[in-house]
Amino acid sequence: MSDDATRPAGPGLVTPWGEDLGDAPLPEYPRPMLVRPQWRSLNGWWRYAVVGRCAAQGAEFPVDAWQGRIRVPFAVETRASGAARPLRPDELLCYERDIVVPGQWRGGRVAVVFEAVDHECRVFADGEPIGSSHTGGYCPFRVELPDTGRARVRLRVEVADATDTTDQQRGKQSLEPGGIWYTATSGIWQTVWMEPLPDRAITRVLTRTRPDLATVDVRILAEGGPRPVTITISNQEGAVVRASGTTGAPIAVRIPSARRWSPGDPHLYSLVADTGADRVESYFGVRTVAVSAPEGGGAARVLLNGAPVLVNAPLWQGYWPESGLTAPSGAAVEHDLLALKGMGFNGVRVHVKVESRRFYALADRIGMMVVQDGVSGGRAPASIRQSGLIQATGFTWPDTGRALLRRTGRATAASRRAFLEEWSRTVRLLQAHPSVVIWVPFNEGWGQFGARRVLELTRRIDPTRPVDAASGWFDQGCGDFRSRHRYVLALVAPPANDGRAFYLSEFGGHNLPVEGHLHSSGQPYGYSFHRDRASLEAALVRLYERELIPLAARGLAACTYTQVSDVESETNGLMTYDRRVTKVDPLVMRRLNHALEEGFQAPATTW
Repeated sequence: MSDDATRPAGPGLVTPWGEDLGDAPLPEYPRPMLVRPQWRSLNGWWRYAVVGRCAAQGAEFPVDAWQGRIRVPFAVETRASGAARPLRPDELLCYERDIVVPGQWRGGRVAVVFEAVDHECRVFADGEPIGSSHTGGYCPFRVELPDTGRARVRLRVEVADATDTTDQQRGKQSLEPGGIWYTATSGIWQTVWMEPLPDRAITRVLTRTRPDLATVDVRILAEGGPRPVTITISNQEGAVVRASGTTGAPIAVRIPSARRWSPGDPHLYSLVADTGADRVESYFGVRTVAVSAPEGGGAARVLLNGAPVLVNAPLWQGYWPESGLTAPSGAAVEHDLLALKGMGFNGVRVHVKVESRRFYALADRIGMMVVQDGVSGGRAPASIRQSGLIQATGFTWPDTGRALLRRTGRATAASRRAFLEEWSRTVRLLQAHPSVVIWVPFNEGWGQFGARRVLELTRRIDPTRPVDAASGWFDQGCGDFRSRHRYVLALVAPPANDGRAFYLSEFGGHNLPVEGHLHSSGQPYGYSFHRDRASLEAALVRLYERELIPLAARGLAACTYTQVSDVESETNGLMTYDRRVTKVDPLVMRRLNHALEEGFQAPATTW
């Protein structure tokens, strides 16, 4: 293969990590919280074709029907895929490759795991369907090969994606990108891999830290009925705690001199679970998170390990110019998170997408708190002009009435059910990560319905984390936060005597287009524009010193600056889209965030 074939196709921006993606991108083990020693990545070059959606699905293609090669796991719309073409709602995207089953795996169970495929997907082995069809673009699923006695299996994947022509969950994807809407992501867009499975395989490792911050309840979930399980816990110094119990039931483990996880000390304990039939490696952090009740005229705060913490988590949209929603490499993600940490931030808000499982493992390891959004679907209930009025007035609207449900695309039970299924999968997928500290099911009313009901569902699945039930708009008086978005207008605290913690869940959005680092020649999108770095830095200093820091002493519990990097037409990032220019001196941001932290540490009063 030529060097040119390993580079993203077509013109445009490229990050340093996307310059040479190679034949086997993203080679790292994709599931850090449940590790088995044997596995094989299926990333790399597959055959592909785009045909009419009504074509004979599952049928064999003649050799000349395949339209070329596509690099998995990058969406078909991206240059990194090598295809760089849109997928229309009336089309079917077909993938195919031959996979070799290792000799020692043959005759047993072999799973093929798809970390994410957007949106409707069916999988075939040697022309026969395997598993049930999958719907949903952001969470992993697996199928099992039906006959592993064969050395070679032809794997076929068929994908359809309506993107924003229906009410499906899609985040900011659009077939007509522009402004705050970005290029669609269709097909396989996270790692594909396979592994041998034992009978009665372990499926999940869950931990929950008790309030004493010394005892951890461990649950090992496995196929089949209850069976004995032994767990071994080690710290970074090698000390060991052993315990035994039964799969499916909590096992209480007291950890001597437990070292607590925090952004300043992201200590992780390793864990090995062994049922005799299966053995997996995992990890966990000892930590609790909650929201305090206001006392003595003070304000509610986020408590990490029982102590107040300001969650300072800029908006992470997780887009890359060459590869869309898929990071070009693990090093690219690590660069961004470490850059933010160097600027004095202690978290990120993962905005209306679900990242790879390796992303959350990295946040666990380096100590970045994660505010996790649900993936929005339905429709935005207001125009850009109307949104300004909502921000200015704090206008809300009951989210169980027919009028709002029609505006948000949630008038049908099927649409509401699809969201609940995807959100439930998201919470279950990520609930073991110590870095995840806040759930956000709805953003600015997109697809919002029954926030109280969704709040109850979230707490049933995971009662250990606070919930921002409705971020920005259409507050329903529930959840742990009074959440406000504020652009252009001066930052203000919410009404007094709310009782919930105050989360300034989006603000800022200051724009600096940098020539030579723009996604397109079109008009950049943003709220307030600056001519150069000095102007941008001066605006941020004013924003922090005159507006944000004073709010810290008035009960600010969490804040999300918009945003980490530029995305397509949006030029309000702290970094350019290609990550080659940091627009603000990191030391300036670090000084401002340090002053914000000092303001937060002062005795809080009610707003």
